[in-house]
Amino acid sequence: MNSISFHDTHVYPGCLATISEKITLPGTAVPAIAEFSDGSMATAVVEPLTTGEIIIHIDAYSTAHRTCIPPKAWRARYTHDQDIWKVVARV
Repeated sequence: MNSISFHDTHVYPGCLATISEKITLPGTAVPAIAEFSDGSMATAVVEPLTTGEIIIHIDAYSTAHRTCIPPKAWRARYTHDQDIWKVVARV
């Protein structure tokens, strides 16, 4: 299963993420585990739009400080020069 490591405790435009496996062809949704910097985790689905753009659907989860985060979806783009994904908008 693919894992997405977010570089913060929650997702927002500008947030950076590392994805463990190469993203597959557009139109093929892939299950994943979203991991956050505070150690919290959530189930997720990665939906490739193009080779450099994805939608990440994240199920509801609680942060380490017990803040409940509802399910949300985010658009992210691959940044080649930094080899990282950057969240650009909430969907």
